Amino acid sequence: MTNRRIPGTTARAMTLALLSTPLLWAGCTPPDGEQTQVSEAPAVASTNGLTSINGLTSINGLTSINGLTSINGLTSINGLSVTKGLMMSSAGRDTVSYLVKCALPAGRSISKVVGGTTYSFAGQLGLAPAWETGACNVDCQETITACMLAHVNTSGQHIGLWIDSDVAGWGQSADYPYQEGSFFGNIFVDQPKAYFCNGRDFDLGVVAGRLGANQAGSPYSSPYYSAIAQCKTYCTAHGTDGFDSCPVNYPAANFKHVVTVWRNFDSATKYKVCNKMNSLCLDVSGSSTGDKAALVQQQYTGANSQKWNIVKTSTGKYKIANVNSGKVLALANGATADGTALIQTAFSSATSQIWYINALPENPGFYKLLSTANGAASATCPQQTVSTYGAAVQASTFSGADIQKWTISVAE
Repeated sequence: MTNRRIPGTTARAMTLALLSTPLLWAGCTPPDGEQTQVSEAPAVASTNGLTSINGLTSINGLTSINGLTSINGLTSINGLSVTKGLMMSSAGRDTVSYLVKCALPAGRSISKVVGGTTYSFAGQLGLAPAWETGACNVDCQETITACMLAHVNTSGQHIGLWIDSDVAGWGQSADYPYQEGSFFGNIFVDQPKAYFCNGRDFDLGVVAGRLGANQAGSPYSSPYYSAIAQCKTYCTAHGTDGFDSCPVNYPAANFKHVVTVWRNFDSATKYKVCNKMNSLCLDVSGSSTGDKAALVQQQYTGANSQKWNIVKTSTGKYKIANVNSGKVLALANGATADGTALIQTAFSSATSQIWYINALPENPGFYKLLSTANGAASATCPQQTVSTYGAAVQASTFSGADIQKWTISVAE
């Protein structure tokens, strides 16, 4: 199954551009409130937030010292111990919650009593339902491993995800347009194997604590020659959805249960939006919180006026809200002609305040930001050159010039 086409990608749609004057220097919480409804594919939406996998780095992996065995069912006292290991700490119980979430389907749960306190864990994804009462064999172990690794977010932030795998199902969702990466291995063995490889969009739709961000402390590593190695180079593809298997040479193994993750921008994440030509970033003039304040370009300093929340308004469409003012990026007076100034205004759902954010395959990691007010504008694009600090930002018809291309990355 292929992705739905995101509308508004005509070559002459309005995009952000920088006013032109010469410059010698060149350099730039809780989950989203809405739950995406998807029905066109058998794959599944989920939410991550697991900060680490308790015991993953120990020589015994998740088993033995952590009071967990793959031989007995989770509900058994000999399957998940209530006297040692994971159930003894908050971090360990967090790990258990994701184990159960991955293994059991919605509507099923397990409860464990520790020191007189009952802890209940709900299923959701149903990738290994037999483990509730029976053994978790190697196929089960690899499936649960891939699912657990896919749910790690080292920042602890809850991010919506779309998951593809041989067990979860295949298919894509236009609400999760970016292929982040794939996860595989076996963390149940004495020497845990926890691996990842990058998807084709690992540097797009970047969110805190995930692939493509400054992800410190992740429990997985790349088994390939480079930490930025893409899965398509090494793994066997399942169409355009994900991957059927990924080989690891040292020690030799071929993991056949691979979870591929798709994502979108996260509304709670603070982003900086910086230009390809000169690396200068979108800022509000004078850090103003006022209505209709002008958008300018500045060297990034970390000021809140340079940080933005990107919030989906509908499939493929977003509002871009300034962290300092709460107001959104907009075309001045709703005009769509070339040279229209970019301003911030209170959000009213006007088309001049809503944007398509389209990745540029010819320039990996970059986007064009297109106004939904005139996705098929016919105005001529003005000539572009590098601009100065504090120069105003205007809209112009997209021509493919670097001055119209932007990075969107997690703000420091």
